[in-house]
Amino acid sequence: MPLVLSSKKIKRIKRRSIAGQCALVVIALQIMLLTGFIGLQLPTATGNNLLNSVRVETQSLLVQLPPAWQQKALQLCPELSAPVGKLRFDSYTPQAPVAIFLGYVFGWPVATIAATLFLAAGLVGPLFGVYLFASGGGLDYYAQPGFGYLLGMIFATWVVAKINDGPRTSVRQVGGLAAGVVGLHLVGIAYVLASSLVFAFADSNLNSPSWLPWVFEQIRNLSWYSMPYDAIFGIILIGLGFPIRYLVSVLTAPDIGLKSRADVIAQKRMEEILHY
Repeated sequence: MPLVLSSKKIKRIKRRSIAGQCALVVIALQIMLLTGFIGLQLPTATGNNLLNSVRVETQSLLVQLPPAWQQKALQLCPELSAPVGKLRFDSYTPQAPVAIFLGYVFGWPVATIAATLFLAAGLVGPLFGVYLFASGGGLDYYAQPGFGYLLGMIFATWVVAKINDGPRTSVRQVGGLAAGVVGLHLVGIAYVLASSLVFAFADSNLNSPSWLPWVFEQIRNLSWYSMPYDAIFGIILIGLGFPIRYLVSVLTAPDIGLKSRADVIAQKRMEEILHY
């Protein structure tokens, strides 16, 4: 009985290397762990404070110029000679932009798995003498106002990866950055407000956190002062991460597989016919 061969092309699918993805999860988790130990002293992100900071830096550069140039600069900008008030600084940990960087470079699901593992490690770490979060960590860390921002980091990795899934255009990159920063802080703010309501109306046996009377001050410190730096460092890291994507694609080189077992049988039969 003659074989009737279908002219339909055998479909193939691409499966990413599981081993490569596991290696990337480990790398991404290590990056997040290292980021937790980075603290930058940056000017508090208020309008006057940032302007004063720029003025101080400008004055420090001005004194390095020759006297004639200094005099001309002061004639053009006399306000540079005015005294500057006391500057305020805050400690900034770049975990939010790193989460965006991981979502952009490693994509889904690698970045999201790494962020989830980082959260889990911070919760159980104190049991082994390891403290990964800003306020320590531990299973009771849910009572900290910053816990919602850790959940927001998981969301940020997901949304950035999804937006940049496919051709990485400038619009996708900017949109992913904006969605990642805004989404992370919305999750964090929602958690602070929701947890404050829970603690306020819960049973009196539940110990209320010390920050409860200053809910909006916490939101100001965690979001309003951090978002400008999250956006700035996010842009820098996305720019640096563009060439790293090539290495990621190498580690997750796709395995070409047939669509189904029936396709495997059909391909073998076709090879036998062509052989004869």
